[in-house]
Amino acid sequence: MLARTGDFPCDIYRIARVCGVTLHEAEENRTTGRKPGHCYCKPAVRAIGRAYGESHLALVLKLINQTGNGLELHAATLQAVSYLVRMEVMPIGSELFDAFDRIDLGHVRRMARAMPGPTAHNMAAMLFPMLAGGALFERAAA
Repeated sequence: MLARTGDFPCDIYRIARVCGVTLHEAEENRTTGRKPGHCYCKPAVRAIGRAYGESHLALVLKLINQTGNGLELHAATLQAVSYLVRMEVMPIGSELFDAFDRIDLGHVRRMARAMPGPTAHNMAAMLFPMLAGGALFERAAA
């Protein structure tokens, strides 16, 4: 399910509005005074929507914006969450939203930026065990 599935038509403005997200031009971005639900990375939103469809994009936006992480609508965060949703780390449902409620994506992003490599990849690597749980590291019974 990780492969690109197609070139879907995607109305990013409609999807964002439904998810409570306001899209802005990148030139309007500022590091201070950002408000929850405001996104300044339309190219990343568009790329995710076109590659994986509107329903996937809506889920990614909701997982970030509706779990107390509305300030974290950054390209790297969107890409990392999109990747993890496609990996099916957890079944899509209330438990997935509960898991994201417990995660401070801002802290994860700051830590990922401090590491070498692409921030989105680092974030996905850091978030994976948080979502997969301790069973990820347990030995399988022989």
